[in-house]
Amino acid sequence: MQIKHLVKSIALTAGIAASFSSHADFVEFSIDENYASGGNGKIIVADKINGGYVERLTFDAAGNFTANAFATFGLLYNGTTSLKGSDIGLNNTYSLYATFEAQGYTGQDDNTQFLIGETGGFQLFLDRNNNTRLSANDDIDSVINTGDDILLGGADVLGPNVATSSTIGNRTVTAFNFDFWNFSLTAEGDQYFVSPEPFSMAVNVTGDFDEFGQGNEQIIRGDLDAVFYEVPEPSTLAILGLGLLGLGASSRRKA
Repeated sequence: MQIKHLVKSIALTAGIAASFSSHADFVEFSIDENYASGGNGKIIVADKINGGYVERLTFDAAGNFTANAFATFGLLYNGTTSLKGSDIGLNNTYSLYATFEAQGYTGQDDNTQFLIGETGGFQLFLDRNNNTRLSANDDIDSVINTGDDILLGGADVLGPNVATSSTIGNRTVTAFNFDFWNFSLTAEGDQYFVSPEPFSMAVNVTGDFDEFGQGNEQIIRGDLDAVFYEVPEPSTLAILGLGLLGLGASSRRKA
């Protein structure tokens, strides 16, 4: 498969998504840190959550992959301004973390490797004691101290997405862009994310990752940002879904 065909397919799907996004920008949200820290916080207005993750990628001999990740969020942004310091509870008195999973297929053309998810989802948790972690550095199945953690919400529909790793000269450039739809808050999540109302949204997750090779099981790490936006209308979802299916069909046919 020629990479130009992949790029054209991604551009088509991304263009459809952009036509929607132009009418539904990433939105501000308010969180109640009093709920998170037992009355010692305040209302914080932000529009992005930043963090890092560790991920296990498993490849099979048929060109498919399974990804499982554990992400921790320690920084809030409002525009380009980071919200941090002793007056912010996040990463001081409490923390947020998420578990991610996706399944899909892989490919390579010249110096570019790509992964495209076909199904996936995530769950977002509040760790009031700021002590949930991996007991072993690279073992995402070893999450400990979760007994007091609270499920805030999650999504089980994977929208348009792609992850690429390209070698340019002596440099490797990596990036991913994943949308999750059907995001909803639990009753507890409604007490932490207090606006907008209703908080039924989509989540866009972007970031980078370590260099990887498509084979066996590997552990990668990277940084990520998460932002929220309004859920598309059903007709828009259908069009975006067709775009993603076209991307998959095109890349498989030309592989």
